[in-house]
Amino acid sequence: MSKPRPERLTVWYIFRENTLQILMYILGAVLFGLAWWPLAVVYLAIAVATNVFYMYWVCPYCGHYALGTCAAGFDWLSGRHFKAELNRTFRGQFTLGTIVVGLGWFLPLIAALYLLIVHFSWWTGALLAIFCVVGFWLLPESSKSHCEGCETVDCPRRPRKMQAKAG
Repeated sequence: MSKPRPERLTVWYIFRENTLQILMYILGAVLFGLAWWPLAVVYLAIAVATNVFYMYWVCPYCGHYALGTCAAGFDWLSGRHFKAELNRTFRGQFTLGTIVVGLGWFLPLIAALYLLIVHFSWWTGALLAIFCVVGFWLLPESSKSHCEGCETVDCPRRPRKMQAKAG
């Protein structure tokens, strides 16, 4: 999905880079809405809150944040209000941040499984399948391109060979 990064990030570029994540959240909201519509609203609020938490907890420790080159636009969206604290590393912050943001991936699975058990529907099964393809295959694959050329030495996603050379 990712194309070469423009010299200056635009709103359109950031939107395009976040399309799969937005689609995943919409599909998750639809799944929750099938169970009970207020849950869709709660889920979307959780999705926004976990992404803001990620911007606060992880982004200040990423090299792209300080350089203003974050493909997801988190540096731009947060206005760079979040500052790194001493004695913390990107690797350490990334683990908890990923667990928290992971709620957006796993809560819809619980809702879909509940729906499939309580009131089976092929429609729900199809939505669950699409959600899984987007959230667990397309989104991770597209985000790998953001790692190309990254200089964040202690990133857990960085290949071990590169970590050894940098260290």
